[in-house]
Parts: sequence; C-alpha cells; structure tokens
Amino acid sequence: MTLRNLLLLLSLACICISCKTETGTTIKGSVAGADNLTAYLDIKSLKNSIQSLSNTKVDGSGNFSINFPEGLQAGLYRLRLGAKGIDLLLKGDEQKVVITGDLNNLQNFDYKVEGSELSTIYQEKIKGVINKTIQRPEIESYIKSASDPLLMSALSFATSPADPSKFSMYKGFAEKMQASYPTAELTKELATFATDMEKQYNAQQSKYPVKVGDPAPEIALEDVNGKVRKLSDLKGKVVLLDFWASWCGPCRRANPHVVQMYDKYNKDGFEVFNVSLDGVDSRGRKVMKTRQQLDAQLAKSKQRWIDAIKKDNLHWDNHVSDLKKWDSAGAALYGVRSIPTTFLIDREGKIAALNPRNNLEQQIKKFI
Repeated sequence: MTLRNLLLLLSLACICISCKTETGTTIKGSVAGADNLTAYLDIKSLKNSIQSLSNTKVDGSGNFSINFPEGLQAGLYRLRLGAKGIDLLLKGDEQKVVITGDLNNLQNFDYKVEGSELSTIYQEKIKGVINKTIQRPEIESYIKSASDPLLMSALSFATSPADPSKFSMYKGFAEKMQASYPTAELTKELATFATDMEKQYNAQQSKYPVKVGDPAPEIALEDVNGKVRKLSDLKGKVVLLDFWASWCGPCRRANPHVVQMYDKYNKDGFEVFNVSLDGVDSRGRKVMKTRQQLDAQLAKSKQRWIDAIKKDNLHWDNHVSDLKKWDSAGAALYGVRSIPTTFLIDREGKIAALNPRNNLEQQIKKFI
C-alpha cells in the first residue's frame, strides 16, 4: 500500500469517526448554582404530565451532558435541575443543544439556549409576556402567524388556559402538526385534545336553553333603588350579561377582570348587565316562621348585595335582582344553575358567546 493510499484511508477513518460522534442529540449545559444536582430530561404532554427519558449528575461547576444516540423526536421537553427547569421545543433534527444560565433565574425565563431555534424563540416570547414587554394581543397575533406549528401550539398553551370554544384553533394546530411532524406523539395528542375540546364545547352549547345566534331573552328587574332596568334597553351595545352573587367566592374573584374590561372597552360600546342571585329562595323561605323574619333576611341580603357592588367597584348602573336567589326569574330564563355564569350579547341583541370567562377580552374585541 502506498503512503498516499494509507493517508487517504486514515483520512476517511477520521471522517467516519467524526460522523459517529455527531449522531444523535446531546443536551448539555452550564448552569450556575446547579452544582452536584441531577439533570433530568423529560418529555411533556399537553396536560403537563412528564415522562423522564434520561438523567445525569451535574458536576461541581454546574456542567452536565445527556446524550441520546438515537436522537429525539419532535416535541415539547423539560430539562429539570432540582426543583427548577426550562422548556425545550425540539424539531427532531437538533444535534447539540446548549443551555447556560443561573439556577435562580430559570423561573424568569432568564437563560440562553443554543442549537434549538424554536426553544430560543419560545423563551424570548414567554420572557416578554412575563416582563410585560409583549402584550397579549401581540402574542396572540404572533401565534397566529408563527410558521412552525410546534412553536404555535406551545406558545398558545403556555399563555392561555384550555378553552373549548377554541376547538377550531386546536384542530388547526393538529392539522399543521400532522403536515410538519406526522410521527410525533404530540401530533396525536393534539388531535385527541382538539376533539375533546369540540365535545366539551358542544356539551356547553346544549347546557343552556339559549344558543349562540338566538335573541337574548328579556330581563326586566329592579335595581338597588327599585327602578326597573331592562336588558333590551342596552340594544346597540355589546353586553356582558353576568349572573353572580355577593356570597359567591368565584364570582367575586372574577369581578376585577370584568371591571378591567368595562374600563377598557366601555368607550367603544361595551356594557355590563349584572343579575344578582342574592336573596332568599323557596327553600329558604320555608324555614322562615314569620313575614317579619323573611323581610329582615331579605333586607340583609340586599345590603350585602349593595356592599359587594361598592367593594368590588362595579361602577355601572345595570345591577338588578328579584332577591329570590336560585329562584331568580332571570336565571331560569337562561338556564343558570351555577355561578358565575355569563353570556355575551352582540349589538343586535343576540347571544354571541356562552360563558366567555376564559377568553372574555378576545370575545369582546370580536363584537365591539
């Protein structure tokens, strides 16, 4: 064998060795404060359940490396270091992903990711939302325009709670994932999730006697001063019909957001019509021995209603109640069996959305 051929064989051998070392995926990093902890790489589901894939010991300087010789499929992953961690979005073609940062800052999305473009964009967007340099309309617009469905889906689930009324959007995510990542487990999970959301939405639609597109049934009840206020008087406005009560904890916790929406969109034609389920229903009236006792209880209930309006700063005029609690005539018309329950009514006086609590602002903007 000539020297030239020998050198050629050695060169080819070196190339082959180099190729072998570059196969698979390596997740490595240097995280200050993570000294001597254990680093885990988990795969995440849409329900935030995790399945640990591998782990390794972090050295005394915060360095670690986890190798997956067969690579990793496209999906959403979580790198855990002790009780803290970061999300990684992998397309399945990454060879080396490097994370650097400080353990104490990971929860603020203050770290650096190299070798995974989707993870970097995801981290930057979520950090912007946390720091309020990116507002909700901006992140929603970005999600709609994102070119990668994995990024689109991850950002959506990270910034908004699951909402059955968005089932069409989830179906769109699943279809795009099927086109881009047909073998990924997340693709199958998204398709199932979208179907479940559609079923939930349809169940919600059948829960109430009113349907989207129906004329909103009239409510005409007295306000705190005894004046009759009609829901139909607000025709031409976008109206949130809100069933609540002073004794309802979830209602009271939801009130600040309603106030925020009123303050933000009232100038654009948004109004709130509150129906209180304070008072005494037939069940409660049965235990009242005298009319005086009932009148005293009704007076107390009405005062609690008035005090709650003031305390929660519900500074609009449309507060009505017949003080019949669960026997409320308004609640019966709309099939309300639990509170808070809300209905959005469009400018034509038709039902626009059923119980839009998780996406109230989005729905208001749609009909303003």
